[in-house]
Amino acid sequence: MALNSKWHQLNCEFAELYQKGEYNEAEMMVPGLIKTGERAFEAEHPELATSLNNIGELYKARGDYQKSVIFHKKALAIRERMLADDDPAIAASLNNLAVVYKDQGKLAKAQSYHRRAIDIKEKTFGPNHPLVAVSLNNLAVLLKCMGNLDEAEECCLRALKIRETALGAQHPDVASSLNNLAVLQESYGNFSEAEDLYTRALEITKQHRGPHHPEIAVAQSNLANLLKAQRKYPDAEPLLQQALQTKERVFGATSLEVAAVLITLAEVHKARADLASAEPLLVRARAIMEKKLGSNHVDLLSCLNALASIYKEQGKYDEAEKLYQKVLEITEASLPAQHPNVAAAFNNLAVLYDAQGRFSAAEPLYLRALAVVEEAHGENHPNVAASLYNLGGLYWALGNAREAVSHFERALAIREKAFGGQHVSVLSVLKSLARVHMSIGHQVEGRAYEERAEAIVVQNGYRD
Repeated sequence: MALNSKWHQLNCEFAELYQKGEYNEAEMMVPGLIKTGERAFEAEHPELATSLNNIGELYKARGDYQKSVIFHKKALAIRERMLADDDPAIAASLNNLAVVYKDQGKLAKAQSYHRRAIDIKEKTFGPNHPLVAVSLNNLAVLLKCMGNLDEAEECCLRALKIRETALGAQHPDVASSLNNLAVLQESYGNFSEAEDLYTRALEITKQHRGPHHPEIAVAQSNLANLLKAQRKYPDAEPLLQQALQTKERVFGATSLEVAAVLITLAEVHKARADLASAEPLLVRARAIMEKKLGSNHVDLLSCLNALASIYKEQGKYDEAEKLYQKVLEITEASLPAQHPNVAAAFNNLAVLYDAQGRFSAAEPLYLRALAVVEEAHGENHPNVAASLYNLGGLYWALGNAREAVSHFERALAIREKAFGGQHVSVLSVLKSLARVHMSIGHQVEGRAYEERAEAIVVQNGYRD
């Protein structure tokens, strides 16, 4: 009994450190937590699986996905042996593994585990239980990453209906579903619908939480990101400032939550060509993240990429190159070779070389990025279109109009199929095709692409 009590005490201390983001201190507890659990319980006891699951979550937060998978698989194995096939704890383990596999870029495996979790929950609780909605939302996030926006939307809508029916239209969980649905509408380019959904989610959250609750800061950040995407920077900035103040008050000025808002706020300043304001925000965010996570954590990638982009815009190419190379080093060390973030690292370094006119250095990196996204997502994924578009620009700069047109046309076809012919992502490709055709004397073709681009500008009120 004494050992049992000691294990519960250690588990609570471990959980508290994890929740506070003190990952180094939590990891130091791992050997003692496992040893005490093994002494307190039988080797196959579900309580031991709980410890293993929590340790798996710690390593996921630290970006050590390989160790995370090891502990989560051990927890799942115990639960599958000791519990009924439809026990919710098994569904929880499946969900946790699915999230890690997604982070590793193993999207097909992640999808399989999410679907198994949904099957168990539907069998145990019924198809319209709020816990089923949680798993549907998780699956929707994954499907969006896989480029399957239609099925992702179906999952979001079903989750929203379940929550509104079971919990009421003003429940905080409904706000979560509205947020996920807004993300999808934003992906489709339906900015007006997305803004309405984000706004509704924010209003619900305000009704149920205090004025300084972190969930309000999250909702404000989500709406601000959409406004940023629409280039409504004067509207986005005050929301981010409010979110920053809330997170500093709740989590502290050196928290990871604050670092995330700093990065987004810096991106707004950069978009407004205010690099002098953006740079110190990113430097501060980087310092926070490196202190909390170490200098080689995958969560640093967005900050390092953003800071490198600032240096590139400032013409500080040496500093930018060092950061982009650091990003590539982290991704190759931490993620599978076919992970989308590896492709992004190749691409960003290539863009830097491209901007410097170092085309011979840029081309192989662009090609490697293209190979990775095709392997990860298939040949018709929107990320493939982005790589093709960059290659088209490179070949145009090299004077190879034929290759430029070929790559631009393939990028255009992918984006039209994924998003429709009037989506804003199509605009830049149409303009590039128009310019290439005009430059080689194909006036009719060039003008046709120009007219299509102008129609999108009028419809969306958007310029690339």
